[in-house]
Amino acid sequence: MMEALYFILGVIIGVVAVGLAFELGMRRASKEEPTTRPTHKWNINEIANPRIVAENLGDIEVPRNARMVVSEYPSEALLQGLNVKQHSGIRGNYILGDDRALILSGPMKQGELGVWTVEKEMLQKLNKYFEESWEKATPLNEDETTQ
Repeated sequence: MMEALYFILGVIIGVVAVGLAFELGMRRASKEEPTTRPTHKWNINEIANPRIVAENLGDIEVPRNARMVVSEYPSEALLQGLNVKQHSGIRGNYILGDDRALILSGPMKQGELGVWTVEKEMLQKLNKYFEESWEKATPLNEDETTQ
């Protein structure tokens, strides 16, 4: 009698174990890329068609095809030949590209801690802020931006 009970108990445990193993084996591991990631190592040239919002522009080399709205900048020479407008109400520092953005934690300078994001809603908000700031900003004097 005890042998039959042990046999039935063994069959039940075996069926449950096989069912769990089968279920775990069939699950697909989610390997989605994160939508944001921190970085200390970034290069502005990694961003296609950069649009820059800089509350505090450090001494970085800005690509010639960039559009930029700045509040504070270290020198006029840094902005020569660039498509730049000045807006004293700018808050934050970020570089917006076609498919991603780099949001910086401090002044726009190499080595500054930043966060890459590809989150669609965030990109839309940053782009909207850039466009609104661009419209309200004042173009820098021609002699400051060209030579």
